[in-house]
Amino acid sequence: MVLVTYSAPIPPRLPQELVDYIIDHLYDDLATLSSCSVVCHAWRPTSLFHMFSKITLKVTATITPFELCRRLYHVLSSSQSICSYVKELEVLEGSQLGTQVAPHVVLTGSQSMIWVTNERTLPHIFRKLTQLKRLDFGAQSATIQWSRMQPPTHSAIRQMFSLPSLTFVRLASWNFASFWDLSALLSCCTNLQALTLSSITFGQQPGFPDDLPGTPPVLSDLQEEAVLGSEPRQCRLHSLTVEHLSSLQFGNWLLGPESAVDLSSLRELRVALFNDIDFVKRLVARAGGSLEHFHFKMGESDPHAFDLSANFNLRSIKLTLEHPALALPWVMALLGSISTTNSLESVCLEFYTPLKEMIDGWDELDALFLREEFNGMKQVEIGLFALSTSPEYIRVTESLTGLSARGVVRFYRLGLKSQRSNQQLVPRNSRYESV
Repeated sequence: MVLVTYSAPIPPRLPQELVDYIIDHLYDDLATLSSCSVVCHAWRPTSLFHMFSKITLKVTATITPFELCRRLYHVLSSSQSICSYVKELEVLEGSQLGTQVAPHVVLTGSQSMIWVTNERTLPHIFRKLTQLKRLDFGAQSATIQWSRMQPPTHSAIRQMFSLPSLTFVRLASWNFASFWDLSALLSCCTNLQALTLSSITFGQQPGFPDDLPGTPPVLSDLQEEAVLGSEPRQCRLHSLTVEHLSSLQFGNWLLGPESAVDLSSLRELRVALFNDIDFVKRLVARAGGSLEHFHFKMGESDPHAFDLSANFNLRSIKLTLEHPALALPWVMALLGSISTTNSLESVCLEFYTPLKEMIDGWDELDALFLREEFNGMKQVEIGLFALSTSPEYIRVTESLTGLSARGVVRFYRLGLKSQRSNQQLVPRNSRYESV
């Protein structure tokens, strides 16, 4: 007699690649990701990656940043492996006006919740993020005061800047007592590729005179170790954004021999409201043939045009203008400097100016775009600060008939609610900054 045994059929098992692909679609569902992370060991890495790849610390309507930092510190301390999943960190000081930050407490008027300088767990969190790639450290309705931070916070921030994995840094709405504090901080970087400095101001350091080119501040031992190091080093930047920065000394340092960054490989440059036009001219010249994308918003200094003939690899130019009497002549002079051997494909001109004050010059602009230097153009965008049905708007479009005949021009109206405010005219770049 032969006994035949039957075993229950083994349920089919999905390939791990398909499981990871499914979990990827849950990237913004934290509750489901949390459940997936405890299903089995194979599901855990992908789930944790989406749960912790980007950490945002800011004021919200449901939890204070103090409680958020304490919870995060507890999680990071419980598992060292979780720390390695954190690739992006956003820290936002202050709070939006009207945001409820605690029960029955609503910030109004000029009030703002300041928490970064008072949160004691923040330095410990910074030190645990050893695989960080992107750091976005800014403020809303407030200014981050470097001089008011405690030494442990200074030390932890410098440690983050020195991480070999860190390739992108954005500092917004900061105040440094001395320019040297900023230069020392940037000198800590070892592999920085993209840098954004927005609304950076400088004040007088207590006990020291105003910033002088040859008078750096007294540094702590840790600062000296980070800044001086055993060998001088420079990070090769590919992207640089500078907007609302008031220090002329910054330009001299950035382009000087003591700079912590190498601009010879700069591919993307955006400058807005920087009042030293000579700095912009020198910066563009330093980038030379490596520069591919350039966006400039004119400041209040002498708006004489500069030369783009050496930037023969430029692929896109965006110019934002606000001075009606100078806008068209300046654009003509700048675009007229482009050499016949160029790679230009896209030009965007935004005129935040009253069109009634810009009667002449449009025919000359039309003729400029018909020159052989612009034969490779694939797109020309012209933004006008007027209703699309207004006589001024129609007059401009009819003046650019030659450009329109090429089929590459697009006119659009500026000032719509869907567009960025006038204080945020510098666009984000998809390669280095999240959209």
